[in-house]
Amino acid sequence: MNDLFKRRLTIILGVFLIAGGVVTCNKLVESRKDPGRLEVVQAARAVRTIVAENGPVRLSIPMTGRLRATDRMLINAEVSGTLQRTGRTFREGVTFRRGDVLLRIDDGEIRAQINAQQSAFLRALVQLVPDMRIDMPEQAAKWNLYLKSVPVEGALPELPDLANEQERNYLAGRGVLDQYYGIRAVYERLGKYHIWAPFDGVVTSAPVEPGTIVTPGMRLGEFIAPGSLELETAIGAGELAFAGIGDTLRLTSTEGPGSWVGRIIRIGESIDASTQTVKVFVQVDGDGLRDGQYLSGSVEAGALPDAVSVPRSALLEDGALYSVKDSMLVKNAVEILHQGVERAVVRGLSDGQVVVTDRLSGAFEGLRVAPIVQ
Repeated sequence: MNDLFKRRLTIILGVFLIAGGVVTCNKLVESRKDPGRLEVVQAARAVRTIVAENGPVRLSIPMTGRLRATDRMLINAEVSGTLQRTGRTFREGVTFRRGDVLLRIDDGEIRAQINAQQSAFLRALVQLVPDMRIDMPEQAAKWNLYLKSVPVEGALPELPDLANEQERNYLAGRGVLDQYYGIRAVYERLGKYHIWAPFDGVVTSAPVEPGTIVTPGMRLGEFIAPGSLELETAIGAGELAFAGIGDTLRLTSTEGPGSWVGRIIRIGESIDASTQTVKVFVQVDGDGLRDGQYLSGSVEAGALPDAVSVPRSALLEDGALYSVKDSMLVKNAVEILHQGVERAVVRGLSDGQVVVTDRLSGAFEGLRVAPIVQ
């Protein structure tokens, strides 16, 4: 009996303990306070800006490029042979006058070939004249005089004028014309063994030495006239309307003092697909200039009224600009009057308007920003 009572008492106490635990847990859950939804605060993004001030904007088109000699001769060998010494050694920095021999290639073999062919031609004439006294007596005296004027060594004289078709066919049938023009062709080739200066200039490249065996197509050097220089530069396609042939500009060098006046003499016709620029060529005169030197300057192209100059990077893909109002981005449509390589001139902004100059990734209207006025 006592065991049964104890078992029932244990069960009753267990039920009370479980019930008490459930009640306690419910009260703890009800007593916990809801903290509510946390509000995400977005930090303002720092951006560089300028304050718009409408007024006349002067257009200055910058130009930078490298000087290049317009009179330039790239010397390549057209014949083979051994390079010989001349009166003045062909070296970088050495000057030559027009008509001076720049390079000479050994021509002994070709001269021997000319003498052999000219001797054979002379033999053909010796056989021709007696036959011509019989076949064409009226032309025999003329060819006899020509025979006496032909040397074994030396320049081949011009053929006498042919009187008619019969005389031409008579000479062609005996191979006289073939031999004559064959010799003249060798004389033309002989002229390629001497390279003369076509203008007063200076050697800028001389990769060969006397004694070098040259072959056709081999680069022998470079020769320029240092006084004829032009600057090769480029401008944006949108700037073509503001620069033209005859415009002048002041040029300077970052490598030293001095300034020079340049004049636009040519403008390219095609636009570079990768840079959207057009080549411009500027003639430059003055002392202290050298081939390969870099110069920079700008062309003054007037002014645009009631406009604002902004960095080109500030323009969006659709040609609009971002401005800042109440610490938030606002998109503004503007009229682009001029677009250069680095700057753009626009119209449509109000005085005092804060314009974003940074190129922002992932920007949108309403984005919170912290403007930094430059």
